[in-house]
Amino acid sequence: MPLREDGTHPPLYCVHPVSGSGYVYAGLAELLGPQQPSYGFEAPGFDDGGAPLNSIEALAERHLASLRSARPRGPYLLLGWSLGGVVAYHMAQRLVEAGEEVPLLVLIDATVPQPFPLPPEKALLHAFLRDLVTAMGEPPEALDALLTPYPDDVTPEAVWTAVTAAGDEVLPEEFDEEFLQERYDVFRAHAEALYAYEHRGPYAGRVLFLKAADSLDARTRWETLAPRVERHTITGDHDSIWAGEAFATLAGLVRQGLAQARSALAPAEG
Repeated sequence: MPLREDGTHPPLYCVHPVSGSGYVYAGLAELLGPQQPSYGFEAPGFDDGGAPLNSIEALAERHLASLRSARPRGPYLLLGWSLGGVVAYHMAQRLVEAGEEVPLLVLIDATVPQPFPLPPEKALLHAFLRDLVTAMGEPPEALDALLTPYPDDVTPEAVWTAVTAAGDEVLPEEFDEEFLQERYDVFRAHAEALYAYEHRGPYAGRVLFLKAADSLDARTRWETLAPRVERHTITGDHDSIWAGEAFATLAGLVRQGLAQARSALAPAEG
């Protein structure tokens, strides 16, 4: 999906987070300047009626096919936040293996991939609802209280019933049970993908890693997989870095990284 089509710079391709929406990068695209084209990948099942994909490899291959269709040869500039960072990391490895040039991979508060047991259904549902409402503003206190009485193996249907009964105290009333289930199917498939993924080993390309200050250091040590990583810490948590001064800092660091990547390309292009 196009975020900003105008501009003469090599395009930036942004991989969706766990929600599946590439539109989350629309604000970033506006701050990268009028000469920087930007595109977002949207996940299968998010809005196209397709089946969600539950592996990082499958998501990467799907997006690589779209990428090569739009731009058959590199250089390729990739960016991903959260799950999107892990998918972009896999895409970058595959592109380099195919002989393509990836001057820059931007990872925004993405955890270093390693297999973990999938959390209980209750935890997944809570994370899904928080992700959904955070996209619209600060999550209401009623959301945390809503799931407290339920067991770990609560069904999505039971939660949707409770959410809709709560009215707009938790979510807008137009978010009906069918909508919630469709979005959750995508979210859950992506959670399965992230928790099951085993990385392919170190990536030798240049990486810009932007970490939220409140995120756990132990889960974000990309130096183990990317020897050429440049790390910056941004005040805030996983979500708040996309607003206010933190967001301005984030966008500035991405702009700087893209400018450096273009400078490195200039001799070869000349």
